Amino acid sequence: MSSRTSVRLVATGARLVAGVVVSAACVAGAVIAIPAAWPTIAHTPAHSTVKPVAGDTLLSCTGSFLALGRDAAQASQLSVAGSPNLVSGASAGENLTPGELGMSDVVGATSAPAFTASPQNRESALAAAAQSVTVSADDLSGFAASACRPPSMESWIVGGAGTTGSSDILLIANPGAVTATVTFTEYGSAGGTHSSELVVPAGTQSTVPLVAGSAGESSPVVEVTSSGAPVRAALQSSLIRTLDPVGIDVQDAIAQPQKEFSLLGVRAVVGSDDDDNASTAVRLLAPDADATVTLQPRNAANGSKIGEPKTVKLTAGQVGSVNFSALKPGLYAIDVTASNPVVAAAWQTTGSAKGSDFAWMTPAPVITGTTAFAVADGPAPQLHLQNASDQATTVELTPIDGGATQRVTLQPDGAATVTVSASTTYSLSSPTAVRGAVVYSGIGRLAGYPVWATDAAAAPITVYQR
Repeated sequence: MSSRTSVRLVATGARLVAGVVVSAACVAGAVIAIPAAWPTIAHTPAHSTVKPVAGDTLLSCTGSFLALGRDAAQASQLSVAGSPNLVSGASAGENLTPGELGMSDVVGATSAPAFTASPQNRESALAAAAQSVTVSADDLSGFAASACRPPSMESWIVGGAGTTGSSDILLIANPGAVTATVTFTEYGSAGGTHSSELVVPAGTQSTVPLVAGSAGESSPVVEVTSSGAPVRAALQSSLIRTLDPVGIDVQDAIAQPQKEFSLLGVRAVVGSDDDDNASTAVRLLAPDADATVTLQPRNAANGSKIGEPKTVKLTAGQVGSVNFSALKPGLYAIDVTASNPVVAAAWQTTGSAKGSDFAWMTPAPVITGTTAFAVADGPAPQLHLQNASDQATTVELTPIDGGATQRVTLQPDGAATVTVSASTTYSLSSPTAVRGAVVYSGIGRLAGYPVWATDAAAAPITVYQR
């Protein structure tokens, strides 16, 4: 090929490339120009925000303390061993209507108390109820107190035992108008699970011996899930050692596994270095994934840390325990931090001889704003408060039926104990997050329960019109 021909081919190719580039630019410009020249039409659908009317709050109490197998000929028969003392209250202008939940599986006519709280000009009802019971018999002895709680679709029981000497009963209340189907999933210290189901009719409370799913298990944890209607789950426990009764308890359920929470109202009474017979211990379960858990005791009076934290590694689905019996006698909180969600509860006892008592303390939920709590009748009741924020706050405690307001200042991450009156319902107000628990202590009597936030109202709904 001659040099002139080569130059002509190159020039022709350059012109072709330039033409393609120019054409592409023109097309792109046209594509961009077309939408830019057209007017934009936007349509915002008509809508309005509707705030749902606050619904009634249902509160279920566990009712009479039950004895299992007092009739030797009918070992599975339940009978009443002690009747509860109830306290309830609601803020001015709100309705708190008492009711009853039938208990057909208990010998003799008995029922579990329930309340319906109807809000008036509020997002939710400011109402609360609680109960306590004292039993003194050859086969049962001790003091127990518990709050009356709304039902839920999921809850966890961390406590009790399926071993000899323990007589523990799951109480499942359905205060609603629809039948509930309840599934129990039991975990143990060796891993593995066992499941069972129970149908609970509307307006009733059913009982299930804990040993039914956890026979021989010293450290059971039970997940309770419901379909059809929410239920309130609780555990009634009693213990006998060498034929002597050494305590009773009524334990509230835990809402769900969490990574961070605090166990308030943990009382150390007697020391013990024996892990199998700890006087103060925390039972834990990581249900879904292995977890590394850190537990830090704090002084209940001011929130200061006590000693070094303890760390335990949990295998998923296998119940573990941490002994805190070396704590000096006193009242504590135990902060729990985990790498994956866990459930936990603290065991405490006044001793192992006849006339002793024990109690389980479950996590105290975070409270912000105003809520109500009831202090059941019992020995030397106190409110254990903990600041759950990094800001100082002032908590106000006011008897709902009238009386002077107590103001308690909490430093960041601080704590305090406040003397409260038995058989009284209070409102608790705090501008920042706090936790609380009602605790009792006397000779041969030990009990406590966390303060729960008032049920929140449903969130506003945006309604769009076509």
